[in-house]
Amino acid sequence: MEQQRLQTLATELEQLLARLALFDGEVADLRSALEPLLALAGSGALSAPLPWGDIPGGRYFTEGGLRQYPELEQAFARFRIEATGGESPALRKLRGEM
Repeated sequence: MEQQRLQTLATELEQLLARLALFDGEVADLRSALEPLLALAGSGALSAPLPWGDIPGGRYFTEGGLRQYPELEQAFARFRIEATGGESPALRKLRGEM
């Protein structure tokens, strides 16, 4: 987990959430769920990787309607990957093959 990258990704995700939450209540709910974690990550206080399931919000994309915002889904995924320890060797290999 790279602190500077995590802080940058947290800021990017928070900005997207703030913009979209004005128009979509489901985005506002996601923002509320992520707010404490984004604050920790943004301040550099998140020092150890989190378990995947400890990051709230994935269900908004899989079960809810937020797939209509691909930019938000990508920002969430980048943040979640970094907060859980960064890209694994397997993920890097998979991305290289695509």
